Amino acid sequence: HEGCTKSAEGSTDYCVAHGGGKRCLHEGCTKSAQGSTDYCKAHGGGKRCLHEGCTKSAEGSTDYCVAHGGGKRCEHEGCTKSARGSTNYCHAHREGKHTSKRPAEAAIGDKGEEVASMRQCKRGRQGAGL
Repeated sequence: HEGCTKSAEGSTDYCVAHGGGKRCLHEGCTKSAQGSTDYCKAHGGGKRCLHEGCTKSAEGSTDYCVAHGGGKRCEHEGCTKSARGSTNYCHAHREGKHTSKRPAEAAIGDKGEEVASMRQCKRGRQGAGL
């Protein structure tokens, strides 16, 4: 592909992002096939969760999906939830990664998390219980 600096995959002249490499065999799908399978993750390809009866994709280098303990976990002491995005913490322990654009007084929610004061905040929080 013009201007692309990534390596071509397989017997194609393109990188994976531009259509190179092995593609999913599911009708109408244009995603890359995962691992040694013939399908993308959405259509059953790649490594699957080893939890009995689960058909989801295994996360990262683990053998389980996020729901069954796979993937990166929150580093907050005692927390077993999955880490979100590029942080090492779950949503509740994200350690200030997501901050409001305007200052607000802090209050402690019923689960111990810091939440914006309802007096300062014009936008309500769904499920906050305030």
